[in-house]
Amino acid sequence: MAKKASQKKTASGKATTGTAKKGLKNRAPVKKKVPAKKKVKVKKAAAKSKEVPYDLVYVADSPLHGKGMFAKKKIKADITLGKLEGNPTRKDGIYVLWLTATKGLEVTNDFRFINHSSDPNCALTDTEVITLKAIKPDEELTHDYGW
Repeated sequence: MAKKASQKKTASGKATTGTAKKGLKNRAPVKKKVPAKKKVKVKKAAAKSKEVPYDLVYVADSPLHGKGMFAKKKIKADITLGKLEGNPTRKDGIYVLWLTATKGLEVTNDFRFINHSSDPNCALTDTEVITLKAIKPDEELTHDYGW
């Protein structure tokens, strides 16, 4: 006696057809849900970011280091200038801000040009840039890198 290709024998010796049980013959297989990996949400920078207030700041050559960010006009203390934008990274680089010991943010908007000072006029709260004191026109924006 020839068996159908889809027939299988169970431990009791009875033949079954496929994986179908009574009433489940045409049912699609159930897919297991795999939990998604948590990712750091970071916006990719556009050519001119909406997060950088270009009416308040500009980028130019810096006497401190390479390029720097400067105030176009007077900026008051405790002003949020915007957010750093970039790509998550685990590799060190010139524009990498380390958020934890192993997670970094490669800054891609113009806030990457804020240079270090031990007497800063700006600070980072998470990824936001805020002014610590009043900044004069053409004064360079700086923050303490923590080293």
